[in-house]
Amino acid sequence: MKNKIGKYLYWLAAVFPFLLSAAFYSRLPETMPTHWDIQGNPNGYSSRFFAAFGLPAILLICTVFVNFSISADPKKQNIDRSPQMKLISRWLIVIVANVTQASVIAKVLYKDFNISVLITVLVGIVIAVLGNYLPKCKPNYTVGIKLPWTLASEENWRKTHRFAGFVWILGGIMIAASAFTPYKWLMLAAVVLLSVIPAIYSYYLYRKGNV
Repeated sequence: MKNKIGKYLYWLAAVFPFLLSAAFYSRLPETMPTHWDIQGNPNGYSSRFFAAFGLPAILLICTVFVNFSISADPKKQNIDRSPQMKLISRWLIVIVANVTQASVIAKVLYKDFNISVLITVLVGIVIAVLGNYLPKCKPNYTVGIKLPWTLASEENWRKTHRFAGFVWILGGIMIAASAFTPYKWLMLAAVVLLSVIPAIYSYYLYRKGNV
């Protein structure tokens, strides 16, 4: 019963962006900004209908795909052994969808709303939280750092994810901090830190021949 209620709440949250858009639809302009530069200035626009329902539809498709990928993973038993990562992976896209849609609507209705700061801080927090749980992630094909060397060796996977957890926490803090500083290069540096350094470390372990 508890699991069934949890599933209902999950999918209710997944479709909530549609309900939010429907509630404010009459107050939205015919053309809406749907993309902003790093300073928070709009540089991309869409029709009201697409902004209200097209964006949530794309994110809902991503949600369905994530759930399917987790269920169909050949190493699903390892994902089940990492319940925190499984939970975060499933809820991450849902949270992003809700915050994104609420931010798009809020930016249109309230001109002073700083969407850039909110999204940047949210991304930083999410990455830092993921970093905290990365070391607990077991080998699989859906969640985690999936490289030829990590997938070929459980020891390489373990050491890479333990190292990457620290790097992601640091990178998440850098991204969140970049929202409140004029140094926008901090975010770019953090993205490189998150993606490149763990991969290099994993390859280094592989080349050493120990894992």
